[in-house]
Amino acid sequence: MTGGSTGIKVDAKAFAVAPELAADAFKQISQLQDVVGEMVRYAKVLGRTVPLGGGYAEEIGKFMAEYGVGSRGSAVESLTEFGRELERLKQNIAKALRRYQASDEDATDGVECTGG
Repeated sequence: MTGGSTGIKVDAKAFAVAPELAADAFKQISQLQDVVGEMVRYAKVLGRTVPLGGGYAEEIGKFMAEYGVGSRGSAVESLTEFGRELERLKQNIAKALRRYQASDEDATDGVECTGG
């Protein structure tokens, strides 16, 4: 799997997760996603034309609007893509955890406990 436009290649087969840490990783990534969402909201505010006055101040207001939600590479676009990357990471952790659990179950199928 290739992670979006970043060119990061993630293979869920090679992703190892300790089962006891998976819940904590999900929680931390989810918290980070919340922060990214808040940053997107703030960046959208920047995308509004800021009436700072004329001359140089007007140029700054236009720059702020462009940076917030304007053209390619804007803060909103970059943060939104980062949020998607975080979601893909959570999905890969879930896949690795399912593989671990399946492997663990397969291993217990071959174990026989007899005697006391």
